[in-house]
Amino acid sequence: MGVILQGAVMAARKGVSLSWGGLDRALGKAVHRMGDTQDLMDSIGEALVSSTLKRFQDEKTPEGEKWQPSARAAASGGTTLSDTGRLQKSIEYAATSNRVMVGSNLPYARIHQLGGTVRPKKGKFLKFRGLDGEDVFAREVTIPARPYLGISDDDREEIMDTMTDFLEGAFK
Repeated sequence: MGVILQGAVMAARKGVSLSWGGLDRALGKAVHRMGDTQDLMDSIGEALVSSTLKRFQDEKTPEGEKWQPSARAAASGGTTLSDTGRLQKSIEYAATSNRVMVGSNLPYARIHQLGGTVRPKKGKFLKFRGLDGEDVFAREVTIPARPYLGISDDDREEIMDTMTDFLEGAFK
């Protein structure tokens, strides 16, 4: 089904102007609004932070796979990556008109996302408090990857819906 546009040619002082019964104004307004995508990127950022926080509750990766439980969580019946809640509370987004970044500025955020081995920077041993409250000395500690950042299929769907709503709103 095609759209029939009825236009009227209007004489201008130095040329010709075409009026499309308001469609020209709507297109101009839409182009202007699409040029300012900060609100769109902020909406996407908020949605991604929300879904990331839900992963901490569900203890799942963006792909829906269960995280390997931490020894602390297994021993105490708690949840993995949520002992103090500091990592979860640090999740934020930064948005520009053409980019959204979601993450944490905590120094240990990366190792929990990607996993890896921690070795002492100085000395021969790492020292930390064990599950029983006693000091533990180790030459290295391997932390499994527990991805919490990323875009799930549900996130993709929500982003597409948000973008569709934004584009529809640009034509109103």
